[in-house]
Amino acid sequence: MNCPHGCDNSRVEKVPKAPMTPKRKALMTLITVADLVVVTVAMILALAITADPLGREPVLSVLQMRVTIENVLFVATYIASWHFILRVFGLYRSYRLSPASREWRDLGIAVLVAVAPLVPADLAFDFEYVTSPFLTAFGTFSFAALAFERRFLRAVARQLRQRGHNIRNVIVIGDGSKALGMSSSLARRNDLGYRVLEVLEVDERKLTEPDSGLGDRLTARLSELFEAHPVDEVFVALPLDSSQALIWPVISLCEEQGIMVRVLARVADLAWGRAVVDELGGKPVITIFSGPPETPKLMVKRAVDVVASVVGLVLLSPFFLIVAIAVKRDSEGPAFYSQERVGYNRRRFRTWKFRTMVPDAEALQADLEDRNEAQGPIFKIKEDPRVTKLGAWLRTTSIDELPQLYNVLKGEMSLVGPRPLPIRDVDRIDVRWHKRRFSVKPGITCLWQSQGREPTFDEWIKSDMEYIDHWSLTLDMKILLKTIPAVLSGHGAA
Repeated sequence: MNCPHGCDNSRVEKVPKAPMTPKRKALMTLITVADLVVVTVAMILALAITADPLGREPVLSVLQMRVTIENVLFVATYIASWHFILRVFGLYRSYRLSPASREWRDLGIAVLVAVAPLVPADLAFDFEYVTSPFLTAFGTFSFAALAFERRFLRAVARQLRQRGHNIRNVIVIGDGSKALGMSSSLARRNDLGYRVLEVLEVDERKLTEPDSGLGDRLTARLSELFEAHPVDEVFVALPLDSSQALIWPVISLCEEQGIMVRVLARVADLAWGRAVVDELGGKPVITIFSGPPETPKLMVKRAVDVVASVVGLVLLSPFFLIVAIAVKRDSEGPAFYSQERVGYNRRRFRTWKFRTMVPDAEALQADLEDRNEAQGPIFKIKEDPRVTKLGAWLRTTSIDELPQLYNVLKGEMSLVGPRPLPIRDVDRIDVRWHKRRFSVKPGITCLWQSQGREPTFDEWIKSDMEYIDHWSLTLDMKILLKTIPAVLSGHGAA
């Protein structure tokens, strides 16, 4: 972005640091000391557990054997380096408005970086007890303890802010309802500890007027407020496309006085999506997404998918063989049926099912289109003549879907998610927001299936949106547990 006032972009793009008050200095010192104590204890515990795994020596004697001048100097230097690593990864910045997952991510990366140097150090100095079990234990203990410490301190900080301590004075700049909405949000969240000193309303219609003098009046008023009150932060709630001429001088003024600026990323009004700010080469990148955010919970979901699909495929393999033989004996054709479907981010993949129709079912569908009983782009006939006798039972019990555990193992599907649609159906979707269902992996079972009902297409899509917007591991577990009785009763088949 180019500054309309001819200012130096490399300077303006810096975000001012929050002023370090005596109380904040004391808090940062406390957190730093606590971090170093936690890391030291984690190292001692890891040594005590892994140096003598059989427990033949008392813990104290195991540790006493390691206390030498060389070891003490190395450990002291190494522990001190943790502080700088944690600082580099931003673990001492304010996470007041950040989700816990972001702090855990930053902490996890910092722990990996801090533990990694022990490997080359061991090769150089031949440390006897720096083993794989020790590195694993030390890293695990450090992450768990630091995460617990930070969650505890954040909880204490929230309680203190609710009681009127550690309050930050803020000014909100924005257009009418947006500015008032932001100030109301800050006021409702008393655990965040913000006190709105003033709301400076800006008429967005005047932002594009070159001679409105809006920027000069706004910066003049800000300067008055900075002189009259201690101001910690300035929130800007203006559209980035039309208000650059106003935002640049505000950031420049705040930077000169060491006041933090938070710009609400109003690139567009989002109906369903969410936005987060990442970095590329030290520059802010606004990321807008409508699916579940990438958090450790998604990693857990994937781990559950992998474990469940492996266990399911192994345990059900004899049953698969029996069903495959039954399908072959019931009608001519292969035991399995594969079809190209549309999955995550509209990527195509091939699903696998037990065959429930005659071999040339897809070719026959064109002649049956006029008998389609389903509303919307999908195709469904209650008494489909292409379905075999055994296939009807396999569909009612949803046994035909079980081979899709292979798709789950490959990462193309999940146990829970919107059902994957054939290309024919996807090509006929003419409502744009319906396509948001492709923002997550498709699943073997979904929300409406677990409720044991056969919805209309619009209800089906709304159910998928409800799942995407409220996704959690708990919701996945509830859907899986509800799917079993729904399928057994014959009401949950797709």
